[in-house]
Amino acid sequence: MADEKKIILEVQNLTKYFDTPKGKLHAVDGVSFQIEEGKTLGVVGESGCGKSTIAALLSGSRTGYTGSVTLGGVPVQELQQEQRLRTLTLVPHNAAIFKGTVESNLRMAKPDADEAQLWASLEQVNLADFCRSQNGLQTALHEGGSNLSGGQRQRLAMARALLHDTPIYLFDEATSNVDAESENDIMQAIHSLAGKKTIILISHRLANVVHSDCIYAMSNGRVIEQGTHAELLAQQGAYSRLYLAQRQLETLEEEDA
Repeated sequence: MADEKKIILEVQNLTKYFDTPKGKLHAVDGVSFQIEEGKTLGVVGESGCGKSTIAALLSGSRTGYTGSVTLGGVPVQELQQEQRLRTLTLVPHNAAIFKGTVESNLRMAKPDADEAQLWASLEQVNLADFCRSQNGLQTALHEGGSNLSGGQRQRLAMARALLHDTPIYLFDEATSNVDAESENDIMQAIHSLAGKKTIILISHRLANVVHSDCIYAMSNGRVIEQGTHAELLAQQGAYSRLYLAQRQLETLEEEDA
């Protein structure tokens, strides 16, 4: 009998609220889930449902919650920042690109990487040819990567994340506001991690999570449905309605293009 894979991330009754003039507003309300090593978890829902709050709590960038979050069996608040960074890589939709060069930005993730590793990470996100057409790894970057397109900035951030090589990857709307080609490149890189890394994939676009081992659909800070893509479609609930509506809209956009 094969050994069961260990639970690498567990959330129990996670609750986070904000005080407003009208009282407490729950951003996340009683969310619980666990992820086995090497599995992919999709988290979806419309804007404001609590997806990004979960990302902030899991990555340790936001505190002040009740319930528990454990990484590798250790409560996240007990982990030093360096330990968290060795365990989990967060890729947000607006990852920071710093003034300098492509190489200096990549080496933030792995200072001792050799040139072959740097180029391999760029190849994985289809950015290597662009860099070769410029000044290679020494391609100059302005503050915030302002001399790159939005898609190029996000692909560079993805290449840096791949170099970081942590057990857990958290993608928070990582393909939001990028062109279709860049979205495809980033999703291919994410899929290449499947089975090797533990992945939390937060997305408003449901087409990006269909291959997840389990999907959690959220609304008003709560998990309202969970299951595989096929199971959630069969339930004909909120996930199914949103998925079919998005697919119909994208089909119309393709026909109009």
